[in-house]
Amino acid sequence: MKLKSIYEHMENATKKIPENANCKIIFRHSIRGKIDSGVGRKVKLTDEGVELARFFGRNLETEIGFVASSSCDRNIQTCEEILLGAKCKREIIIAPNELEGPQTKDKGLSDKVFEQYNFANNEIIYQMKKDCLPGFNSVEDATKIMVDFMFANGNKENSVDLFCTHDFQMAILYAGLFNFAETKDSIINNKWPMMLEGMIFWGNRNHFWSAWRGEVKEYNDF
Repeated sequence: MKLKSIYEHMENATKKIPENANCKIIFRHSIRGKIDSGVGRKVKLTDEGVELARFFGRNLETEIGFVASSSCDRNIQTCEEILLGAKCKREIIIAPNELEGPQTKDKGLSDKVFEQYNFANNEIIYQMKKDCLPGFNSVEDATKIMVDFMFANGNKENSVDLFCTHDFQMAILYAGLFNFAETKDSIINNKWPMMLEGMIFWGNRNHFWSAWRGEVKEYNDF
């Protein structure tokens, strides 16, 4: 599989995928407008965000298989623009539990925690890693929810499945699979997941590889 991206690590990761294999890319939505507070569910992509998503789609040299998104407008729009760039028509499956809320055990409690931390996602990820936040799943459990969902869908040979999520959920995967947020220094010293930056998976649920920022890890029975 070949991909042109503004992120060199994503281009390089696709070169490692075996010929004719299925791969999965889970990524943060494209560049959005300003969010004043909270989630900003109705915020749309900027013009630059639209063009970046279309560029991503134009430069996917592999058939797009399954497409899933968070229910937020900017995520759905990102998928729409990628498909437009790829000149491809696919149904976009909305997956709020897996692509918005894998961290949530009790929404009422977790919403209060987000407010208490003033939506400081880096601190929340650190506390999740320690498994001590009321209303939240652990990082490992939240990661498994997303990985389960990705490998339960698509899987056609020689195709790419796309999953559009948010920076917070990408950070969960970063923490669950690549040891991000082990310490507060690791958060300070590593870039937070960026717009349209993605993690790449191939293999199957019981035996898969995951690539992120130049590092590839192999997992058995995760």
